[in-house]
Amino acid sequence: MVRTAGKEAIAGQKMQRTSNNHSKSNMRFAQTGFTELLLEANNLNAGEFQCWAFCPGMQFNSPHKWWGDRGPRDFPHEGVDICLYEDRSGQVHRLDEKTRIPVMADGVVRAMFKDYLGQALIVEHDDLQGGGTYLSIYAHARPREGLRRGHAVRAGDIIATIADTRHSKAKILPHLHFSIGRPSPDLAYENFVWNIMRDPGRVTLLNPMDAIDGPWRTFDPEDMDGAGL
Repeated sequence: MVRTAGKEAIAGQKMQRTSNNHSKSNMRFAQTGFTELLLEANNLNAGEFQCWAFCPGMQFNSPHKWWGDRGPRDFPHEGVDICLYEDRSGQVHRLDEKTRIPVMADGVVRAMFKDYLGQALIVEHDDLQGGGTYLSIYAHARPREGLRRGHAVRAGDIIATIADTRHSKAKILPHLHFSIGRPSPDLAYENFVWNIMRDPGRVTLLNPMDAIDGPWRTFDPEDMDGAGL
C-alpha cells in the first residue's frame, strides 16, 4: 500500500513547511478527521505520520501539471492530489493502487462515473456544521465491489481503492484526487461527468485542503526528478 519515495531529494532543504490552514475557503471544515480515517483504513501508524507532501501542481486551483512536462493544465486543478507523505524520520512514502479510500463523513453515494484514470465517486453530505449540503469527490479510484448509487455510507466506510495509473498514457503515479464542492439546488446526478464538476453554475468548488484535516507541506517540483517520481 505504501512505497518509499526518495527521501533525500524530497525531504531536502527546498521543502518548506506549511500548515493545513495555509489556504482558506468560504466553507470551513472543523475536524473532519479525514487524515486519521485514511491512516486507519490502511493500517498506517499515526504516531509516525508527520505530514502530507504536495508540490504546487498537486494543489487546488493549480494551473500546472505535476507529471510529464509539468506544463499548463487545460483547466485549473479542481481538487488536491493525495499521493505523498513524510514520516517523522524525514522519509517520504507514496500511496499506491492498494490504498483503501474511506469516505470522510456520513452521506449518500449520488454518482459514479469513469474519469481519465479510473472512476470517480460523488458522495452527498447534509448540513455539515450548518453549512448546507456539500459533495466530497474521490477520483482516479476503483469503487468497492457492490457499491451503487443511492447507497448510504458512514464516515470511515471504505468506498474504493486508488486506481493503478502507472500504465496510463500520462504515466502518472497512483493518487487520490479529492475535491469538495457545494451543489446547486437543481443539480442532477444521473449524467454527472467531470465537466459538470467544473461548471460553477452546478458545483461551487471549495479548497479541499481545509477538509483534509492534517498537516501538510509544499516541496519544489524539481525535487521529484531526483526522487524518481
